[in-house]
Amino acid sequence: MSSGRKCVGCWFSAKKKKKVNIKSLQEIVESYGAELKEIDISKSLENQGPFVAVIHKMTDRMIEAMDGNTVAENNMRDVEKYLSDHPETVVVDPLPSIRKLLDRFETYSMIRDTDLCKRGELHIPTFAYITSRDPTHILEEMAKHDVEFPFVCKKSIAHGSASHKMSIIFNKEGLTDVDPPCVVQTFINHEAQLHKIYVIANKYQVVRRPSLRNFSKESLKDHNTIFFNSHDISSGESSRSKLTTPTDDDVSTALNLKLPAIDALTEELHSKLKMTMYGVDIIASRETGKQYVIDVNVFPGYDGVPDFLHTLVENVMGRLEQKKINGTNGIPISGSPGTVHINCADLDRDAKTVKIPAKTLSEWENGGDIVSSDI
Repeated sequence: MSSGRKCVGCWFSAKKKKKVNIKSLQEIVESYGAELKEIDISKSLENQGPFVAVIHKMTDRMIEAMDGNTVAENNMRDVEKYLSDHPETVVVDPLPSIRKLLDRFETYSMIRDTDLCKRGELHIPTFAYITSRDPTHILEEMAKHDVEFPFVCKKSIAHGSASHKMSIIFNKEGLTDVDPPCVVQTFINHEAQLHKIYVIANKYQVVRRPSLRNFSKESLKDHNTIFFNSHDISSGESSRSKLTTPTDDDVSTALNLKLPAIDALTEELHSKLKMTMYGVDIIASRETGKQYVIDVNVFPGYDGVPDFLHTLVENVMGRLEQKKINGTNGIPISGSPGTVHINCADLDRDAKTVKIPAKTLSEWENGGDIVSSDI
């Protein structure tokens, strides 16, 4: 670059740019003495660099390439070649890790196989991959993988507008609504509360959102399939509806998250994925007394998370400095994740755990955040 400053490249789709304030990102990068350059992936990256770091969300292009779009294939081939030729580049996030999270079945299998789930400290609802509309095939796969009614039907690709279109199927009569290829996942009552874990490198923040209400077992026999868009249910702009309004009893008996398990999960996912920006959706069930991972998302919107761009750039610059000092290849800095707490008085630093008053989360309403902190 003519200025002689280090250059950080970035690429986001037009939709993602509405969430990521490029001007703000540029100002933060410049505050570290570097400059930000938007990448044109229709042109050679080699001719646009060199980049000391690349921050991106290329999931749209990756999916188009997977679907056989030749232009997208060429775009991604060039990006991968540049990153392969320049392994010293800090990447947020590695393309192989993102590919894993684009496939819901592969993601759920990875979560199920974590040490945390094997020890029973965290769970994932039973799930199966469905490739046919044949009810006999669906029932066989459900039986093989212990999937029960009601279940949530989700598209197998975990990105894009189609990935938000889901349904709850209550009985055999509803099997005609299954839309393969998809993942079917046992629905667990969770008092209409979803906990979004927003991870930024070695820190995370928890934001509570509306979710689907409980369904009684008596309703299963005659209940028609419910079609819904998960973005309308649990996004930062969502408000309570008939489908997401809990009863007074649900609110008063809702379970709090067991935060040591969340700490352990983010550490294990860091080890497996080497990713910086991702989100984990978790529910806690009063009926079972367990908490479940129900989805993992690449570079989510971070709605309700203040200054997430500052935290992101701080991490990238820290990795560049770490690489300069000890020659590492710029993978995310390891270590314990940031502890989630409500106020400093609730933080037990010696035990490295968080004490949250039982009343806090039940009183907490839509969009409320818990701030993050380093241990």
